[in-house]
Amino acid sequence: EKEKLDSVHICTSNDVHFDIAKLALNKGVHVILEKPMTIDVKEALELVQLAKEKNLVAKVHFHNRFYAINQYIKEHIKDIGPIMSIHGEYSQGWATEQKVFNWRYQQKYGGNTRVIADIGTHYFDLVEYVTGHKIVAVSALLHQVYDKRAGHNIDTEDIGVVMYKTDKNAVGTALFTQSLAGVGNKLSFNIAGQTGSFISEGTDSTKAYFAKVNEDQKLITQTKINTLKNKQMYPASHFMEAFKEAFRQFYYEIEHKDFNSDYANFEDGLHSMKLLDAIYQSHITKQWVLVR
Repeated sequence: EKEKLDSVHICTSNDVHFDIAKLALNKGVHVILEKPMTIDVKEALELVQLAKEKNLVAKVHFHNRFYAINQYIKEHIKDIGPIMSIHGEYSQGWATEQKVFNWRYQQKYGGNTRVIADIGTHYFDLVEYVTGHKIVAVSALLHQVYDKRAGHNIDTEDIGVVMYKTDKNAVGTALFTQSLAGVGNKLSFNIAGQTGSFISEGTDSTKAYFAKVNEDQKLITQTKINTLKNKQMYPASHFMEAFKEAFRQFYYEIEHKDFNSDYANFEDGLHSMKLLDAIYQSHITKQWVLVR
């Protein structure tokens, strides 16, 4: 109300994403939302419609798209032929001990899931982005280790395991945990095609392996990208550099509305929310659930 803002980056607890984003959009302010986009699908859908109505740039902060190695894999994904399977994990270790607690552990602040919403969303967005596949069905198990943390009642999972199917006839599995002692941050995936594969081990954000059938793996190293298509190569091999590239694209798109950004938009965020809901429903019903 006091200042004329061009944009906001909303980094609050998930339960207030919707109210702040709605206020900003109604004031004509461009928005970056941290993931997950909102607390539920209904809120996400309303924000998608509002951003379109106001013709504003509205993004969800899936920064892993902007590592140079992930851009390389996306550009060369056809080199491995039709994709048969995708396997991966996202592991961290900071929540291993029972004394660890923050707002994410309670559904009223974070939503129905914790580990899946916090880091699983990054994994799913990335593998869909680099492969061009969309996940259409899931079977999930969410495992809660502790009923209490630091004296607080807990109602969200510590570990998640998801099997999934894509719209292009591939299958996948993924493990998510923030309770793997000794691991800082590891997002890894194996993409198996009919004529080759890409393997990202998650221990070095500049490297991946590529192999053709009946050939040895070849190490691929990438540290710079040119996503603005302006012939300037930008460093994108570390966490903060990926953030910078995301923000660079965001502000560039505000000034150039016809720019085809790689940054996840609100429609991508809505799909992610539908995926989260399907995973939770699958866990509750112990059945395969369609993402819709």
